[in-house]
Amino acid sequence: MTLNRTRAVAALALAVAPALLLAACGESSNNESPQRVLRETFSNPTPIKSGNFDLDLKVETSGGDDPSSVEVKLGGSFEGQSPGQFPEFDFDVSLRAESRSQTFSGSGGLTATGDRAFVNIQGTEYSVPQQLYDRFTSAYSQLQGKSGSAQGTGLLQRLGINPIGWLTDLKNEGSEEVEGQKTIHISGQANVPQIVADLETIAKDAAKSVGNVDISQLDQLEKAIQSGDVDVNSGETDKLLRRLGLSLELKPPPGTPGAPDSLTVDFELNLADVNEPKTIQAPANAQPLNANVLRQFGIDPSQLGSALRGGLGTSDVLPESGGSTAAPSPSAAQAYQQCLSQASGVTALQQCANLLGQ
Repeated sequence: MTLNRTRAVAALALAVAPALLLAACGESSNNESPQRVLRETFSNPTPIKSGNFDLDLKVETSGGDDPSSVEVKLGGSFEGQSPGQFPEFDFDVSLRAESRSQTFSGSGGLTATGDRAFVNIQGTEYSVPQQLYDRFTSAYSQLQGKSGSAQGTGLLQRLGINPIGWLTDLKNEGSEEVEGQKTIHISGQANVPQIVADLETIAKDAAKSVGNVDISQLDQLEKAIQSGDVDVNSGETDKLLRRLGLSLELKPPPGTPGAPDSLTVDFELNLADVNEPKTIQAPANAQPLNANVLRQFGIDPSQLGSALRGGLGTSDVLPESGGSTAAPSPSAAQAYQQCLSQASGVTALQQCANLLGQ
């Protein structure tokens, strides 16, 4: 090969290599507007009905009297049902908290099979009282009816929040693989005022459902957050969410005795096998769950909401386990909740429980 031909081939290779590299890294994905990718992802008419997930939340403090860290991990499978029906799922949860003075760790899980529910506490499976489960699923169906059951309505929309508003300074980072799925990675800075507003919306809804939720401290959150990053990974072809990450750095207000110098919050949700069918099975040899079991693990039933106290009070109040019972009517459920708010003692709770059968 002549010197001129060698130079020509080298020049051609240098010209083609960058193009091939760009193609391998997802050049076509980089051409998509990040705003459009987010809009198509969080307004996708195709709902995520099933799959596997893992969620990791970690909070760390530095400086102050007692630097510490708390990490919660949640993961498992879920299978959606028809609109208005309670979904099936099976997931595990673990918690670890560390500080200079002490270390705590625990594990558990929750399973719902469509007609029954089970809770795992430190490795032991317990069956949720049937009437409590029926009451909860009945309330869930009523909530779905009020909020609408359109196929394209997602959980975040039903909560009244819009993650598109969580990001500013958007950037398309190109193609990435998440759990074996090609995705488009969109990054941005956290829009702190919007995130805090959405958190307040969720907290207010929680307060209506369970009561005793103090959201006043959220008003100080916006001032405490110094910076934040948000990352979204959306399927290249289906625009379904595969990963959502949020990282925040906070600085407590000055003048707080013993307060940490800074606090970081890292959240990441990964989704895999999206919309592939899952089979959720009930755990074997589950034991009945009641108030006595909760006390064994240091949980005071009196600190729970009135509805849970009624469902888990004692084995004399509600059946510990057993076959399926008919879900209470809306009027019976309302009467039951009102009764619980005024009940005191086992006898009164038993009278409330009888209302569910009316």
